[in-house]
Amino acid sequence: MAEDLVLLNALGVHLVLIQSTRHAIDSYIRDQGIANTYQGHRRITDEALLNRIIEMAGRNRLIFRGLYMRALHRNRGRSSLVSGNFVSAKPLGIHEGINHKLTGSVRRIDAEGIRQQLEVGSVVYLDHLAHSPAGELYNLASEEVAAETAVALQADKLILMGETPYCVDQQGGRVSELALALVGSIRSNQNDEMSRRLDATERAVRGGVERCHLLGTGLDGAILTELMTTEGTGTLIASEPAASIRQARVDDLPGLIHLLAPMEENGALVQRSRDKLEAEINHFYVIEQDGRILGSAALYPLDDKCAEFAALSADYATTEQNIGTKLLRYIEEKARSNSLQSLFVLTTQASDWFKERGFMMSSIEELPENRQALYNLQRNSLILKKEL
Repeated sequence: MAEDLVLLNALGVHLVLIQSTRHAIDSYIRDQGIANTYQGHRRITDEALLNRIIEMAGRNRLIFRGLYMRALHRNRGRSSLVSGNFVSAKPLGIHEGINHKLTGSVRRIDAEGIRQQLEVGSVVYLDHLAHSPAGELYNLASEEVAAETAVALQADKLILMGETPYCVDQQGGRVSELALALVGSIRSNQNDEMSRRLDATERAVRGGVERCHLLGTGLDGAILTELMTTEGTGTLIASEPAASIRQARVDDLPGLIHLLAPMEENGALVQRSRDKLEAEINHFYVIEQDGRILGSAALYPLDDKCAEFAALSADYATTEQNIGTKLLRYIEEKARSNSLQSLFVLTTQASDWFKERGFMMSSIEELPENRQALYNLQRNSLILKKEL
C-alpha cells in the first residue's frame, strides 16, 4: 500500500492518511479479558486503555513511516510524511446515561493547515488521537476523523479501508456501486465494521464529498485498481450512481454507433442504419459514466405479455466490467414494471451468456406471430426465453 501511495502522490494526487488501530485495540481487549468497552459503535476509553492506545498508535505510526520511507527510496520519491495538530477534539461526554470518559469527537479540522502541506507536495498523516483546546487527549473514531477531514477539505474522494472488502447484497454478492439514497436498503446486510464505514460515508457525501470508496486491505493494489478501472474492487458510493442507466437520446447516436459497429461487423448483431437507429432510439437504454457511454441495449415490446431484449453491446475496454449484466437487470426490471411476463432474445454467438443468466432455449413457434414474420432465416439465430 505504501508503494501505491507514493505512486499516487508522484502523479499529483494530494493524500491525507488517517490511521486506525481499532482491530489492534479489539485484539488487546480480548487477550486481556477486559469487559466490553462499547456503547453502540462508540468505544468507552478510560485512562488505562488510553495509555495502551497511545502506545499502539505510536508504534503503528513509526512502522508506517518506515514503510513509506522505503517506498520513497525505491521509487525515487521526494514527498514528506507530515503529522501535526490538524485535528482538535472535544469530549463525547455522557450518552444514554453512559460516561464515555476519554472518548472524544471531532471539534475542528485545520483545513487550511492541511492544504498548505498538500500544496508543497507533502502527504499528511493523521491518527485518531487528538487534543482538546484545554490540552486533554481523547480517543476518536478514525472513521469520524476521516469523514470530517474529507468534508473540511471538500475532498474529491474519501477512501475507507478495512478487513471487509465491499458491501454485500442480500445474496452475499458484491455491491460495486450505489447511490447514497439506496444505502439504507443494504445496511442490514453489512457487518459492524462496514456499518461504521457507511456512517462515515453518509456524513462525507452529505457534506459535499463527491465519491466514497469502501475497500479491503487484504487485496494488493486495491486502491489503484479502484481508482484506475471502471469496475474497481470495492464499493463506490456517491450522491448519484457513478455508472447510471438511462433511456437513450438522439445525441447519443455517435456513441451508440461506435459501440454497435464492431459487433455488427462480426455478425453478432443485426446491422442498423443511422436512420433506423434514430427511429428506434426510444427503445434503447445506455449505461453512462463520467459522460462516456459504456454500453447499450434495447427493449422491443412484442405484445402485452412479452418483449425482446436486443442489441446488447459494451465498450471494448469494459467487456470484463459486468456492463451487460447491469443492463440486462435494468431492462428486466423495466419489463416487470410494464407488467410483461417474459423476455425473448435472439443471438448467434452469446447463447451461453444468456443461459447463465436464466434464459432457456426456445423456438420460433413460441415467438409472437408479429416477431415470427420478421425472423431472419439466413442468420439462423438461436431463440432463448426468460420468464420474469
